[in-house]
Amino acid sequence: MTLMDTAELLGNFGEFFGAILVGASLFYLAIQIRHNANSTDEANMRAEVERIASFGTFTAGTPGFMELFLKAQNAETITHVEWAIYSTHMYTMFCQFRLEFQLHKRHPDANPNYASGESVNMGYLFKPGGRAWWKSQKELLLGEGDFVEYVDALLAEYDREKRIE
Repeated sequence: MTLMDTAELLGNFGEFFGAILVGASLFYLAIQIRHNANSTDEANMRAEVERIASFGTFTAGTPGFMELFLKAQNAETITHVEWAIYSTHMYTMFCQFRLEFQLHKRHPDANPNYASGESVNMGYLFKPGGRAWWKSQKELLLGEGDFVEYVDALLAEYDREKRIE
């Protein structure tokens, strides 16, 4: 065997083992990506639970808030300060809803609870006070765009269904 033959044989072995190592590296990378995706999903779920818990803690733990919220939802007379408190709470909820909407558009299967969250948020707007808040605040607070159009379409669909019944 000549020196050239030996060099060619070593080169072939190098290519063969290099291909095996590249394949092993890709397999390892795929496992790491899956693990990272699972960790990210878990972190997102925990964050969602924490957001919901903070709403619950605020609502249940703020004296008089639930009475104010129910009065506002029923379009009863409330003070300007009470309106500001109600509006701030609604804005916070609908910013979260807008974020969930945008994420749902990008990855429809990412949040299996999206439909129930949408139902809860829209339920607030089906009440007279919620509808009044939406009409007066949607462009000021949430701007124009696909979220506002989407919510308006859901409200129109709700109104059509109520007329049919």
